[in-house]
Amino acid sequence: MPSFKQQNTFHFMFDKEKEPLTITPYLGKDDSDPLGIGGAKYGTEIKVEEPITLTANPAITYQQGSGGAMEVSILVWSSRTSGFKKGTKVLRRQTGETFTVTGSAPLTHSQLTYYQLQRNGDDDAEQSTSARSTGDASEQVPNEFGGEDPLGL
Repeated sequence: MPSFKQQNTFHFMFDKEKEPLTITPYLGKDDSDPLGIGGAKYGTEIKVEEPITLTANPAITYQQGSGGAMEVSILVWSSRTSGFKKGTKVLRRQTGETFTVTGSAPLTHSQLTYYQLQRNGDDDAEQSTSARSTGDASEQVPNEFGGEDPLGL
């Protein structure tokens, strides 16, 4: 059985999957909002090269309104730096996607901290019309009452 010391404490996969990220640490709320709702303070940006991975838990599903279940996927940022708070911003420099840290868990054996991420932005606004698999946009059924009958009844 291989020793973890021979594999550099799990870092062999860390180095293989890393990507350029920009981290903007959340420092807390400032006093700019009298209601105390907004007004967040952020620290100096930090540039790192660490992996973001996607995990799926088959026991957690989302029930769609039209029927069927969809697995819930969780984005995890594996970092060699601990101590980032919830609300910290993470930017994927290669794609421009931004995420917010929603939770963290330190792992002592691997010397890493796993941060759970939530993607920022509107997913529908970023989908291009050329990405449709079949058909033309003019053939699609509108998502409103009184639209075309897809079954032709």
